[in-house]
Amino acid sequence: MRVLISCFALIACIHSYAQLDNGFNKDEVKDLIAICNSFSFIEMFNSDAAILPKGYEKIYTSGDFGMENKYQIYKKGEVAVISFRGSIGKTLSWLENINSAMIPAKGVIKISGEDFHYCFARDTAAAVHSGYALGVAYLSKDILYHINILNNQGIHNIIITGHSQGGALANMVRAYLENLSNYEISKNNSFKTYAYAAPMVGNKDFVAEYNARYCANNSSYNIIIPSDPVPNMPFSYTEENYMQENLKTFLFDKDSFSPRKMMTDVFFNAFEGSMNRGVKRMSNTISGYISKDLGTIQLPKYDQDMTYYRIGNMVEISPVTYPKMLKDSSI
Repeated sequence: MRVLISCFALIACIHSYAQLDNGFNKDEVKDLIAICNSFSFIEMFNSDAAILPKGYEKIYTSGDFGMENKYQIYKKGEVAVISFRGSIGKTLSWLENINSAMIPAKGVIKISGEDFHYCFARDTAAAVHSGYALGVAYLSKDILYHINILNNQGIHNIIITGHSQGGALANMVRAYLENLSNYEISKNNSFKTYAYAAPMVGNKDFVAEYNARYCANNSSYNIIIPSDPVPNMPFSYTEENYMQENLKTFLFDKDSFSPRKMMTDVFFNAFEGSMNRGVKRMSNTISGYISKDLGTIQLPKYDQDMTYYRIGNMVEISPVTYPKMLKDSSI
């Protein structure tokens, strides 16, 4: 009898800590984009009941943190979903997006005299978007507190998602959580990421590590509509970006080749150094504005690298028609 009980306990433990199924799951994709729309439906209709997929229970909605970031937690069986809100029409929210000078992927951010030690990548050459890193700094304590609550309930399978700015935060939070020590977060947790229309968040070295650790095992996906400009933000020009792209177009798709676009790319690349200095000056100014509202902020020294790269496992989808309810002129 004692042996039988031990076997049941072992099976229960293994089941509780089972890994999330890796791979692109269309049902998950549909459910999560509906969940991402919760914020918009609440704003427009004061209710998200019409959009939420069956089987998901919303168990937590955060307050606004830092630069107007907000997130929700859902539960479906033994899986939890953390969903980050996208940009809203407030100044701080947009300052987070355009505060795009890069900082090292590992370092310390000081907020009102308090140190936030962070690590988004192990590679010392990796660098990340300073605005989104600061967003994670404000969110981190609350997120870790609620992940701990989920763990105490036996839930260790966690999907992280978000749209636009929320998608950028989803990728950044994934990287942050995966690099925490055993003392800070349970290593029994298994994470999966679906980011929708997410801006770019890091340089080539950051993306290379992110891809190797999370995309290679098919536990992270970035879903875009090719015509959407947001996944191409922040603007970034390098020889790889413009020379190879224009040359391929000229050789293999002459109907799409644009001399005007090529000259524009050449112009921006020629002044890349000036652009980088301008972005850094702008980010310094933005940090000053943020400090006035939220308390003194001290970021690490800006990285020399200003070239953003897309995270892998890009899934392209076709544009969709807005639902009729959003075409109602009274909304």
